[in-house]
Amino acid sequence: MKTIPALAVMALMLGTAVGDVVAGRGYHDGWAPRHAAGYGKVIRVKPVYKVVEVSVPEEDCSDARIANTAGEPERAALAGAFVGGIVGAVAGNQFGKGDGRVVMTVAGTVVGATVGYQAGPGVAELAPDIQWTYRHCETVDRLETREELVGYRVKYRYRGHMYHMRTDQHPGKRIRVDRGAHPIHF
Repeated sequence: MKTIPALAVMALMLGTAVGDVVAGRGYHDGWAPRHAAGYGKVIRVKPVYKVVEVSVPEEDCSDARIANTAGEPERAALAGAFVGGIVGAVAGNQFGKGDGRVVMTVAGTVVGATVGYQAGPGVAELAPDIQWTYRHCETVDRLETREELVGYRVKYRYRGHMYHMRTDQHPGKRIRVDRGAHPIHF
């Protein structure tokens, strides 16, 4: 029957320990109850930046000029054939139905290219001051240096002492700390 008094003593000790922890009076082996945390007053917050290089795509365009071909009859003839072929293809496509339309488009291209080839040098002689311009564009990557926010240096006061730390987020006006003045959740 000695077990009943021993069990009663153990229950009394356990009840006292639980009551102390709930009341916030007791600590056991360095463990503090959850409500033992406090708040430190934030004195200064300074952003911390890191310099990074970023690739920025940008369009680079240039204008190219094609001089008149009046002095080069063969080049003028080829240019005339090209333009005539396109005009002939468009005109031929307007006639015919079904497979006949394809035949008319091909015939228009051939006739237009032939007429343009023959007329090209003469047209170049009629307008010797004409210059053709075309625009060429390509996308190129340009490296740009930027500052990127990587955190904050925080100075705070807790129970009359000043502390410093670095956080990933802005802490606000106060920062939650444990009894050792170490920030919680940062």
